[in-house]
Amino acid sequence: MSVSRRGFIKQAGVAAGAVAAFPTIIPASVLGQNAPSKVLTVACVGVGGMGLSHITQMLGRETVRIVAVADVDAFHQKRAAQMINKKYGRADCRMTGDFREVTRAPDVDLVTVATPDSWHAIPAIDAIRHGKDVFVEKPLTLTIREGQVLVEELRKHRRVGQTGTMQRSSEGFHRAAELIRNGRLGTVRHIDVLIPANNRYVGATWKPEPVPAGLDYDFWLGPAPYAPYTSQRTHYQFRYILDYAGGQTTNWGAHYLDIAQWALGMDESGPVEVDGHGVYPGSGLFTAPTRVDVRYAYASGVTMRMRTRTDGVYDGNIIFHGDKGTLDVSRSKLRSDPAGILTEKIGDDEVRLYKSRDHFGNWIECVKTRERPVSDLAVGHKTTNLCNIGNIVMQLQRKLKWDPVNERFDGDEMANRLLTRAMRGPWSLA
Repeated sequence: MSVSRRGFIKQAGVAAGAVAAFPTIIPASVLGQNAPSKVLTVACVGVGGMGLSHITQMLGRETVRIVAVADVDAFHQKRAAQMINKKYGRADCRMTGDFREVTRAPDVDLVTVATPDSWHAIPAIDAIRHGKDVFVEKPLTLTIREGQVLVEELRKHRRVGQTGTMQRSSEGFHRAAELIRNGRLGTVRHIDVLIPANNRYVGATWKPEPVPAGLDYDFWLGPAPYAPYTSQRTHYQFRYILDYAGGQTTNWGAHYLDIAQWALGMDESGPVEVDGHGVYPGSGLFTAPTRVDVRYAYASGVTMRMRTRTDGVYDGNIIFHGDKGTLDVSRSKLRSDPAGILTEKIGDDEVRLYKSRDHFGNWIECVKTRERPVSDLAVGHKTTNLCNIGNIVMQLQRKLKWDPVNERFDGDEMANRLLTRAMRGPWSLA
């Protein structure tokens, strides 16, 4: 049985009541000053589907208090604020349609971002530039250039940033990656990654509709090109329109390609070649591929293939093939062949991977210690690069050479132009 993303978060996270309170936490806004506080204040930007999950993850933790929500949909604002106020027994959660009112607020220490992908970079960068530590949903950014700027700003301003690839905080994925890093499969030769097919469909025709009351649609579009409103464009369905997201390549690919990078020890690098093709909708509103087949090659000789699964299961899967066996891991299983691989112990002198069992808790603790979290934004950026170059190669339909250090395609300027996108004014990364 597959586990949904929201269900996985509930399983992987430690119960809020079991999270130990830190004796003293110094908020980002007062670091370096003599004004410590026991509670970090949080503002949530984007409080629809995953944004509500962020709120659920933080409510009840004694070390944080949510003080504000920002969303271009007034219904989302009110629903989130009511949930927060009910939990705290108060009525003072601030609501706004403009993220800048919270990313720049002096009484906010932490900012979470769970907007459509096209809106991840700008609020996160603005928060970082105004002294906030950030949690940014996956996929980290819509383009590779956005990710570069986001990481540059994170390091420049010495902020703590976690991205939402929360499988790194799951025991099964951690165990799999650690076994592989310590050679229990021998030399890894190939990796198979399966991602679900689309779970939404838009037919060949659609019509513009009146913008509903309470939705600031122009702000929802933000840096993306103007397009007429239709209910199927916004909220969850944005994921399958390339102006706002990258389809399942970036949605599920971000999770499982991340585990591949971790297991291979490639968090600071990536593949050197990419090839593949996709099946695109012939008409209708959706523009992201409905079937994907992308192949990656690493300098070490490891190859990886990511493709759409056809068994109807809405879950990802990753299978590592080594010369001593195979290891198959997903959110619902961990199997090896031979079976004894899973029972092998990791010695004290072997590689020990970063251990987190509570993705939000790990981020909050790192805000206190100023250490990097398990899914530091730079790690999330390198993973998102694999997703984005996969979409690029499917659009161009030709094999590409990738430089994972300089993050450019070798000898292909047309492909390099797709590393960034023009933004509709007044929005920019500056």
